Amino acid sequence: MRNLILLLLAGLLVVSAALAGAPILERHRRVSEMQALWATLDQARRSADSCKITLAWEEEDFMRFDRGLDSLRRVVESFDDPELGGVPQPDYEEYLERFDRYNDLVREWQGQADTLQAREARCRALVEAHNLLADSIQTIREERWAPEGSEP
Repeated sequence: MRNLILLLLAGLLVVSAALAGAPILERHRRVSEMQALWATLDQARRSADSCKITLAWEEEDFMRFDRGLDSLRRVVESFDDPELGGVPQPDYEEYLERFDRYNDLVREWQGQADTLQAREARCRALVEAHNLLADSIQTIREERWAPEGSEP
């Protein structure tokens, strides 16, 4: 009889520990989940910030390149003499060299513009992904961590 009582008490103790420990384990799981989400959000923010910084540098480079291209265009246009109806013969070879260089740079300009647009789209996507994750974390936090009986 004594063994039966000890066995029942041990069983009761195990059940009580399990009932008391379950909320603690659940809270620990929630905390771990939120820490992982915050780490992911932090990484998403760093990626978006890095992309925006790189984009700003590339925009500066592009604007500098654009100003140089515009300057070369003015040089090419300066060869034209309206009174003669075109480029004077002695300047024609130099004009062609500058004109060819200008055309090469226009193609390069287009490539840089396309790259810049692609980078901008990538940065926008990273920022949107960060914002979506932040909103999701906020929703999870409000749903799971709101005090009992209160509205989230």
